[in-house]
Amino acid sequence: MNQLKSLTNSHSRFGFALCFFLSFALLVSISHGERPNVLFIAIDDLRPELGAYGSRAVTPNLDRLAAEGLRFDRAYCAQAVCGASRLSLMTSLYPEYTEERTHHVSDWRQRHPKVVTLNQLFKSNGYLTMGVGKIYHSWDGPGVDHSNWNSWVGTQGFKYVNPETMAEAKVQAEALGNGSSRGPTTEVGIVDNAEELYMDGWRAREGVRLLERAIASEQPFFLAVGFSLPHLPFAAPKKYWDLYERDSFALPDNLGIPPGYPEWAANLQPGEMSKYADVPHGGDPKSFSDEMNRRLIHGYHASVSYTDRNVGLLLEALRNSGVRERTIVVLWSDHGWKLGDHHSWCKHTNFECDTRVPLVVMHPGMQSAVGQTDAIVELVDLYPTLAELCDLGTPDGIHGRSFESVLQDPSTAHREFAYSSYPRRPNDDIVGHSIRDVRYRYTEWWDAETGEVLARVATDLVDDPGETTNALLGNEEAFDRYARELARIVHAARELP
Repeated sequence: MNQLKSLTNSHSRFGFALCFFLSFALLVSISHGERPNVLFIAIDDLRPELGAYGSRAVTPNLDRLAAEGLRFDRAYCAQAVCGASRLSLMTSLYPEYTEERTHHVSDWRQRHPKVVTLNQLFKSNGYLTMGVGKIYHSWDGPGVDHSNWNSWVGTQGFKYVNPETMAEAKVQAEALGNGSSRGPTTEVGIVDNAEELYMDGWRAREGVRLLERAIASEQPFFLAVGFSLPHLPFAAPKKYWDLYERDSFALPDNLGIPPGYPEWAANLQPGEMSKYADVPHGGDPKSFSDEMNRRLIHGYHASVSYTDRNVGLLLEALRNSGVRERTIVVLWSDHGWKLGDHHSWCKHTNFECDTRVPLVVMHPGMQSAVGQTDAIVELVDLYPTLAELCDLGTPDGIHGRSFESVLQDPSTAHREFAYSSYPRRPNDDIVGHSIRDVRYRYTEWWDAETGEVLARVATDLVDDPGETTNALLGNEEAFDRYARELARIVHAARELP
């Protein structure tokens, strides 16, 4: 790969696009030219498991936000793992270009010193940039891009709050000898004040405090608050577990994988989950008992409802602040998650349930930006969209495309295909490249060195939403166009526009 180019190189076509973007932004700016604030809310490992998306999850606060804004039903991440997805969103660059493909990517700034991050763009344009929680992969340290926030707050609080659970996690960490605090996969928080003791409860309270500070500054602000749940462990106060009956949960119907789908690419033995104390040795989900499967699904939903409470604190503070009418709210997740789908758990694949994410944008200055849209968008598109809405100007050479036109008219199409990729671990010697249009998900696995196509699968997600069949078999010529489009998209993802 060529040496990373500066995002500030000039291109003739960008000059025209930038003039158009800035002119149009002036027409939609809030309150007679005053630049809007942005409340930027990230949620980890959240598939579209919200009431607003038709799920049974109890999420009144998130549902209200979706009702007040625009819900995107076809939003996709660049890679279904925390670090790579988040860095891709915050730079609007594909992992195929940056080669940042892991979950940590904590020292990415050393490799890409000239990249202009989203928070950096806001700060350089006079915004007060403040953040807490999980926006990049880490919630503190070099990976959070410290120098490009006016204020970054390290996280406090606990993953577990019950004394016996904390003791169990400590014993396991000592046995492993690696300092890990991973105990069981679930915890029903039963101690007093559990809502405030968990990390995400602390982050919600700190987010409210930062919001108050930002408003008092009288500067336009970009406030980012990131929540870890429903990432493992599924640890939430008892009241959120009590919203559901455990016996009402069961594994989904889509337990298989499409014929021809490489087993190693389906993450059938999710290593992430195997590191927890109560997971059977080897971590093979087929060995999980019915009780464990129900407990995990129950825990995921309890964690989602607790997250709803924490996001609700922020949204309520915004409503009471006096600046709601000039604040854009963006809620996103870094990737989806399997709840027993394909007889597996976690993420780390190119499946629909791993790459599709919830995305809501609430723009109080656009009456049209309410309801839902079927427009296909990618998380890399958030960067240029916010830049346009806030009249910042977009740095040259990014992969995202502003979907401001979709906010103006939700029936507007945006992309024909959403692109995602995922490498084979641990050597990244094979990369799965996947595109999704309104009907099909088409995936090829390429030898990373030669580009040879080693396997390919297409699934009709209208007829088979669980993604267990291969429409390609016996019908290869019908997907030649998809193969050509995928090749074009992958090659474009390796270069700057």
